Formats: sequence, structure tokens, C-alpha cells
Amino acid sequence: LILFQKGQTSTPPPFEIFLCFGEEWPDRKPKEKKLITVQVVPVAARLLLEMFSGELSWSADSIPLQISHPDLKDKMVEQFKELHQLWQNQQRLPQPGPA
Repeated sequence: LILFQKGQTSTPPPFEIFLCFGEEWPDRKPKEKKLITVQVVPVAARLLLEMFSGELSWSADSIPLQISHPDLKDKMVEQFKELHQLWQNQQRLPQPGPA
């Protein structure tokens, strides 16, 4: 994610996690042909990727997380605010050009 954000790679990192139940995997069959597959998308990873790629008009005060434990949610919101502030500060720094 850091390399993608810095422009050192053009391909964003994958953040989806695929699980397969009841069959061997990986094998020659595509995941769409498996009996049971589950796609897990970590919300935090998706938000970070969208934020760094510019696809998200992101406000640190309106994070769409759904976490049941309020203390954990409060901590996550504070961590996202800190991360967003660090990212904004980095964007303001002059970027070194090629040597």
C-alpha cells in the first residue's frame, strides 16, 4: 500500500481474502466454480486503498465502520484520524525528484 501510495507501483495491493470450504484449493478450477467460497473484505484495508488512490472523498469524522463494541470503534476512529493527518502532512511535503 505504501509503494502504491508513493507511486512506486501502478498496481494497488489486493485486500480481498478468499476462503474455500469443502474442496481443495488452489487447483485448476476457478473460484467461481467452487462449491462454497467466501470473500472477506477488510473495511479498513478498502478505506485506506480508496483514500490513497483518491477514489474516496474521505472525511475522518464520518468513517462508515460498523463495529459492535463502542470502545473499539472509538479507538479505530482515532487511529484513522491520526493516519489521515499523517497522510495529509506527507502530501504537503515537497516530493524529491529523480536523481
